[in-house]
Amino acid sequence: MRKSFWVPLSIAFGSMVLLYLLGFLADINFLIFKVSSTYLEIAFLPICVGLILGVVSEQIIKHRTKSNI
Repeated sequence: MRKSFWVPLSIAFGSMVLLYLLGFLADINFLIFKVSSTYLEIAFLPICVGLILGVVSEQIIKHRTKSNI
């Protein structure tokens, strides 16, 4: 597949994992993914940040490939 697909996807997932890991290690409530027998609690901030970083990196790649042609 193309670089314009894999790089933003890996940046998005990588930033989500990094933020969830930071929330788990530092015990930050708005960055934690909690699972118990009665409920599932997912923080949406890492998901939003990951999606934004993915879109921004895709636009940067498109801009750079367009300017090089």
